[in-house]
Amino acid sequence: MTTQDKTESWPLYKRLLGYARPYRFFFVICFFGFAVMAAMEVAMAQMMEYFVDGLTTRDKDMIIWIPIAVVAARMLHGIGAFAGNFFISRVGLGVVNDMRKQLFAHMLALPCSFYDAKNSGELVSLVIYNIAQVTGSVTNAVKIALRDGFTVVGLLIYLFYVEWKLTLIFLVMAPLLAGLVSIASRYFRRLSRRMQTTMGDITHVTNEALQGYKLVKSYNGQKYESARFDKASNENTRLATKYERVASLQGPIYHIVIACSLGLILFLILLFWQDSAGSAIAYLTAAGMIAKPIRQLSSVNETIQKGLAASETIFEVLDMAKEQSQDQSNKKLSVSGGSVSFNQVSFSYGDKRAVNNINLTIEPGQTVALVGQSGSGKSTLVSLLLRFYEPESGAILIDGQPISEIALSSLRSQIAFVNQQTTLFNDTIAANIAYGEDVQLDKDGLIAAAKSANAFDFIEQQTQGFETSIGEAGDRLSGGQRQRLAVARALYKDAPILVLDEATSALDNESEKLIQEALETLQEGRTTIVIAHRLSTIENADVIVAMQNGEITEVGNHKTLLEKGGYYASLYATQFSE
Repeated sequence: MTTQDKTESWPLYKRLLGYARPYRFFFVICFFGFAVMAAMEVAMAQMMEYFVDGLTTRDKDMIIWIPIAVVAARMLHGIGAFAGNFFISRVGLGVVNDMRKQLFAHMLALPCSFYDAKNSGELVSLVIYNIAQVTGSVTNAVKIALRDGFTVVGLLIYLFYVEWKLTLIFLVMAPLLAGLVSIASRYFRRLSRRMQTTMGDITHVTNEALQGYKLVKSYNGQKYESARFDKASNENTRLATKYERVASLQGPIYHIVIACSLGLILFLILLFWQDSAGSAIAYLTAAGMIAKPIRQLSSVNETIQKGLAASETIFEVLDMAKEQSQDQSNKKLSVSGGSVSFNQVSFSYGDKRAVNNINLTIEPGQTVALVGQSGSGKSTLVSLLLRFYEPESGAILIDGQPISEIALSSLRSQIAFVNQQTTLFNDTIAANIAYGEDVQLDKDGLIAAAKSANAFDFIEQQTQGFETSIGEAGDRLSGGQRQRLAVARALYKDAPILVLDEATSALDNESEKLIQEALETLQEGRTTIVIAHRLSTIENADVIVAMQNGEITEVGNHKTLLEKGGYYASLYATQFSE
């Protein structure tokens, strides 16, 4: 059994129920609703004594009042059931909504290393599937525990009141039922965690196949993707079948145990009962009525274990330290010139060294190009500058201020970043260009940014201009159009430090030429870091930094590095000989 399996259930469930605190008023109503409902169940059992005795005595008062009492009891039962069911559902929906929003907000605040270790399907499954399991634990489990728990307690009190000796015999089944519940709990918990993992696999495969549907079709990959999906789905079905087998056996086993107890009571009543026939019928009715709520209470364990297994995975994420916790202070970054310095900076992805002892100073207003083969450490330097990761050693400074002492939000507000993987959202063009800006949209700024990025013309051709929705990941636009919107986003931000990671890689020659001119204008007075494999785009950079295996091998401008005939010159010659 794993450490997670050994986790005590009560502290976990207590933490989960803590989310119900804001809804305690609804919980109180639910509590009283189910209490009334249970009381009416006991009343119905007592009615049987009056009914049977009334048949014997032919009491005229009984003929009138018993039907009225039954109708009144069922009406109160219905009112209690409505109050209990509705308000516990209201509690559950509120808890799940709060938890889902907290989880999503927390995930957005986690460091990049968290996302490096997870696949998107696993995270989507966490927010959707695992949260849904918590709904059952909070709503259905609590509903059954209160409704049927009150009923069992009420009926037991009644049974003890009528004949306590027989009731003690009836309760000999309790230790056996408790043992069965304990065994089933461990089994349900383990299987639930494994089922949640397989749901993450299903979501991951589905996301990849649907997002890459063009690649799947063009490479005739339908059979391959179907096989991947079938494997994940079959494993989920296998585990679910095992789960349902035990869940289905649980009820009948409990029923048999209870039936044996009832059979013993019938035997003893027939031998020794000395009270009226009505009281015997009432006692048997109450004993028979208790079987169903006990059976329901046995099934609640299954629901609770599902919810606890799901909440474990959710709380594991919620307990992870936020990215902001790395901040040493709430100090704001004050950019006067925009110099950037890397002082003996080293960083590794796991055991693999990405950058090693980097020393580099970028003067205010300079355009510095980082070049090198894939994996040389160019993008890692940018990630460290944006504090997506923290250096293992060394320091990075902006205008002499260590960025480790700057609040993340302040640091990133001073850097405009265009990633090589264009990210657009299912929103309007205007919202994508002005992404992350809390202030009111600047229409003139939008137009200026779009024009500078050579995007204005195609935006104007859209049916609703800047208010046109671009679809999921901008799939209604061409690759070049998506890239130009990403550049326009950086232009609109108007930050003093600009990072262009493969910023023109998706543009055709004509668009690239126009946007290069716009970028040159933008770079005036700004510190710019450019990463590009196409060396023709960075020939005019003030400084070119050639990197190899995580280290700087050469520094200079285009002309001097070519004359030197070193690593940069070989890269340039190789690229232009192709």
